[in-house]
Amino acid sequence: MTKPLPWSSRERLEEIFVAVWCFVMPITGTLLIPSIQGTIPAYMLAFGSLLFVVARLRFGEVPVPVLRYFRAAGVIFLLWLFFLIASQLGLMVSDRTSFFGINVIDPNDSRILFRGSMFTQSLYLTACVLIALYFRYFFEERWMKYVFYGGYLLAGYGIYEWLYFLIFHQPGDFLVNRTFGEIEHTASWSQGIAFGGLTLLRIKSTLGEPTFFAGVVLPFLFLALDHRKNVLSGMLLFTALFSTSTACYVGLASCLAIKSLWSGRIKLGYLVILALVAAFLTGIAFLFPDTFNFIFGDKFSGDNVSGKMRLDSAVAVHDLLLSFTLPNWFFGIGFGYVYLSVFLEVLIDTGLLGLALFAWFLFRPILLLPIRPGSEGLKLGLLALAILFALSLSELFLPTTWMFLGLAYRKLEQTRPTPASPFSLKLVNGRRAVTVNPS
Repeated sequence: MTKPLPWSSRERLEEIFVAVWCFVMPITGTLLIPSIQGTIPAYMLAFGSLLFVVARLRFGEVPVPVLRYFRAAGVIFLLWLFFLIASQLGLMVSDRTSFFGINVIDPNDSRILFRGSMFTQSLYLTACVLIALYFRYFFEERWMKYVFYGGYLLAGYGIYEWLYFLIFHQPGDFLVNRTFGEIEHTASWSQGIAFGGLTLLRIKSTLGEPTFFAGVVLPFLFLALDHRKNVLSGMLLFTALFSTSTACYVGLASCLAIKSLWSGRIKLGYLVILALVAAFLTGIAFLFPDTFNFIFGDKFSGDNVSGKMRLDSAVAVHDLLLSFTLPNWFFGIGFGYVYLSVFLEVLIDTGLLGLALFAWFLFRPILLLPIRPGSEGLKLGLLALAILFALSLSELFLPTTWMFLGLAYRKLEQTRPTPASPFSLKLVNGRRAVTVNPS
């Protein structure tokens, strides 16, 4: 093992690294190596964070956070290996020959067993796990300002795109260089929506589309509100409203309603936001009924493209689940096989057992974090993600999701009361002695 950098030097380098990492965390449409999918900045920096973890090691000493970091990584790897083996054995036993038209990742791959997407998606999972574990075990409170830097980028770039489209009537996204599929569909899907005779851009900022944006903007919004970042909160709320994402509206309103039930009251700032959302939607309903129907009515009825895709997907999911054998129900058909709303995706990929583990991991901080400043924003942010996962959000590997999970588990440990030790160490006649504390 090489001699580690001096602590002061390492800490300065690590703080700069974390600042850059947090700033680029919301960016998913830009590849550092355009020819290689998945080389988005946050993923690449996640692998780079391993260097700073290893740099914490000293000769003959393994710090407790490092030990816990690698132990958690080992447990996750064993779980991944277990589900890989169990799901593939289940496919062999069931002798499956098709996926009933389900939306699989890489439809050109005709294999049933060991599809290539199992391993590419596992690389994404690895990067996301590294994000969660780093923020869980090594993040420092004084670095929280850097998390908000990412929020400012998310909101600022979204407002820039919205204004650019308003003025020039064409998308102004200059960050995206990522494409998918044979037709090279861009990872930045700019969509317009009509407000009377005016066409506005549906804000998606540095994400691929408005629904993905909802999964990032809501956690940032609740975190900014919790930390009284009023300017950032206003910017994020503006972008959330003009994303015109049904899931974003439902997630925001649901979280505020549930928060009031949790605490029996609701903060003035949250009431103001709820009133603004209600006024915004009421105005659209009365002034632009066709637009309101596009956002809500057509989508739920399946009369527009988005709604029809969801209905067709629901039929395919129903047919696939009817074909499940007992091993499929328990262990799924293979991690990284399908691309659906997250909870359905986890169920089909990893079965009821995998869904139960994922739900436990997600809902534990939601249920156990206290409703008080410093914790409330993380609690509501994860609740918003859970609602979006159930509705329509189909992207499990958004880097910000795993950053917020890491921060939530870090905060959960900090808020947990430390049990009193039954023993104490005292000096007796100049010598150390262990004494028993009274109960």
